[in-house]
Amino acid sequence: MSIPMDIPNKQDSFQQRKVFSIDGTRIGYRSIGEGPGIILVHGALRDSEDYTCLAIALSRSFTVHLMDRRGRGLSGPQGPGYAMNKECEDVQAIRVATGADYLIGHSFGGLVSLELARIDASITKVALYEPGVLINPMDEAWMRSYEKAMQKNDRRGAFAHFVKGMGQTPLTQLPYWYAKLILRIMIRGHHWTKTAHLLPQNLCEHREVQRLASSYRNYNSIKADVILIQGDKSSDSTKEMMEQLNRTITRSKVETMNKLDHFGPENSGGPDRIAGLLTHFFLNRKGV
Repeated sequence: MSIPMDIPNKQDSFQQRKVFSIDGTRIGYRSIGEGPGIILVHGALRDSEDYTCLAIALSRSFTVHLMDRRGRGLSGPQGPGYAMNKECEDVQAIRVATGADYLIGHSFGGLVSLELARIDASITKVALYEPGVLINPMDEAWMRSYEKAMQKNDRRGAFAHFVKGMGQTPLTQLPYWYAKLILRIMIRGHHWTKTAHLLPQNLCEHREVQRLASSYRNYNSIKADVILIQGDKSSDSTKEMMEQLNRTITRSKVETMNKLDHFGPENSGGPDRIAGLLTHFFLNRKGV
């Protein structure tokens, strides 16, 4: 049984709590607001702090539970035997503790949310901002290069292999050494410190993304109302994936946010605009 326990609070507006997942891993989360409960599941190379503005905007109408997925922030490590089922169990532990039936998932957190909604019909509404779903498997060469760089403690190199391998930026077409140099210039200070710390977790998570490639077909069994949100500045491949998901999920619709890209829900993106769309979705009793 998961029982929330208070942790010393660093932000007066949030209440910090923790639960224990099935395997005993501590899962920390911060709660804010009043109203129907929402669990916000963040993306890879991110933690709960990156979604503070979105949580605050939503707290005007909801109780938002902003979790740290395992391997970062308030939570324990990914641990041995890490897999998607662990992520789903972590979210379920927070659901049991809070009674929240709504989910918001971004990027890898969107994939977690889809997998949980697929196996648990009690989840009634799910909002997904560009979930980390693959319609076709990736070329795994970049993962092998990423792992080799990590073994050499070359975290800058591992990050460059990741960015090039994902194929979502102009850096994909550049020589490896040049992309690595540009990323060193662009990603510095606290941003880099945080990214470097999360690189081992990121590799494990993207292996799960690859393992689940093409499993989107299973999402036709999802009973929840689902809103699929994308940025108009995101890649064509992302938009194609979103359309395929929309065709697959029975009760879904796609919304496009102007002037946003893949990182729209984060603090520097469009939290207030996204919160307005999500508030209408979650409070609308007519569904999608």
